[in-house]
Amino acid sequence: MAYILLRALQDDVPETDLCGAESGRALSVDSIWRAPLLEARTSIPLMQPGDAVFWHSDLVHAVEDEHRGQGYSNVMYIGGTAGCAKNAVCLAGQASAFLSGRAPPDFPADNFEVDFRGRATEADLTPLGRSQFGPSQCVVE
Repeated sequence: MAYILLRALQDDVPETDLCGAESGRALSVDSIWRAPLLEARTSIPLMQPGDAVFWHSDLVHAVEDEHRGQGYSNVMYIGGTAGCAKNAVCLAGQASAFLSGRAPPDFPADNFEVDFRGRATEADLTPLGRSQFGPSQCVVE
């Protein structure tokens, strides 16, 4: 991860380029900027509805960049973060998006779940899950 994140600071990268990084998009391991990592990349296995894959954050992993299937396709990144002022600000937007069924602020605004019957709601959260959204985001009953 250090190589992926710090690659944009190397001498061969223009100061106005972040090695292809874009807001709301996953940071790709591509042959242009991060070719040495491609040899270590592990692709996601064939998935069926309801399947889950868990990767260690130091594993170079891959999912399809463009969904070409017939049904919905979704990849979620659920990362652990430190408790600090910057993450507290981000958390408010995450909580608001979850409560309304919208995509999180750091993902493309596809909002597929807004009208989805059976999506996770505040009622599905445990007391610990509610508390992790911050003291003023979810009401603990």
